[in-house]
Amino acid sequence: MTHATDEALPFDRPATPNEARSAYADQVLIGYLLYGVGAITAFLAVALSLSDAAAALHSSVLAIGLLVAGLAGDRIDRAVGSRRAHGLGYLSLATACVCLATAPAFAVTLTGAGLVGIGTGLLLARVNRTLTRGGGALARVRMGRAALVAMVGSMAVPLAVGLAEASGLGWQLALVVAGGLLAVGLLAARDRGWAPLPPRVHGGGLGHDFWLAWWLIVLVVSVEFAIVFWASTLVERQVGISLADATIVATAFYAGMATTRVAISFDALGRRDPMGLMRYGLVLVFAGSLLAWASGDVLTAAVGIYLGGIGTGFQYPLGVSVALALVPRLGDRASARLILASGVAILVAPFVLGLAADAVGVSGAWLLIPAVCLAALALSVPVAAARTRAA
Repeated sequence: MTHATDEALPFDRPATPNEARSAYADQVLIGYLLYGVGAITAFLAVALSLSDAAAALHSSVLAIGLLVAGLAGDRIDRAVGSRRAHGLGYLSLATACVCLATAPAFAVTLTGAGLVGIGTGLLLARVNRTLTRGGGALARVRMGRAALVAMVGSMAVPLAVGLAEASGLGWQLALVVAGGLLAVGLLAARDRGWAPLPPRVHGGGLGHDFWLAWWLIVLVVSVEFAIVFWASTLVERQVGISLADATIVATAFYAGMATTRVAISFDALGRRDPMGLMRYGLVLVFAGSLLAWASGDVLTAAVGIYLGGIGTGFQYPLGVSVALALVPRLGDRASARLILASGVAILVAPFVLGLAADAVGVSGAWLLIPAVCLAALALSVPVAAARTRAA
């Protein structure tokens, strides 16, 4: 329900508790469906008799959907208003769930994957803008909480799929769970205030400083998804265990990310300098990725991947809060372009690492991850300077 008093409030006021709760509900749904496409891809391949390459196109089309949302999200907001744009995101995701659950044809499931990218991108831009309004420590704490609940959503996917298959009801039940999350999100939005968009700013772009932060987010999201896609394969090759056991070891990455995101959801850590925390995290990812690369046993590999997860957990929520604080009057446009950054990273990074693995092996290709960490550390220097100027 839109309250008349909302329009009288400044566009950059901090989100109300109702707005924050609605954003967290959106974030659970985003995490569930973004990771859900990957979790059901193998089942889609069986249902439609797809090759591995064809099945992998679902993830690529999802990333393209994120790119579309990143390019067009702010324009959609301006054209139809925040409330209707939010509804459009939910409609896209509901349609996607139907396409994926019924799986009548390859073109239909690809369409569903693309709609997941578009719908989650539209919602994520608004989540980021809502939770970072007003800036400061509160924005960073709220982004930490959003990242944590997104992880809860993403980690629930394999559990839902596994239980659905074990019960004999079929993997499609996981998409019924997504329908429940859609309903919860819509109910949470009923009492949400819809703050006005910032006044349109003519005659200027987002600026050099913002794009420095944008590239930093591309790099850190690239690190995250490269580890997500390739950690289990590295452990299998380095330690010499089965892929199933290596996948269990690789869950240490998620445990590490969860550890960090619980920590930054509290004021004590959320009030620390975000650039300092991001740099500390990048050092941990650098060290952890090298430890996993050099490992010859399960424990060492798990410790390395866990350290990588701890360091990675800082990057996205703090990076977004820093980037949006640089352009407070262009929050709608900036939020959409940050989704574009995620789409670029998700589309390119695992693919590039895969090409490198074909050329020099998984172990050699893995060294791209610490190299990108060093590049991100170098880029953090001008981003920190830009943040100081903005302050």
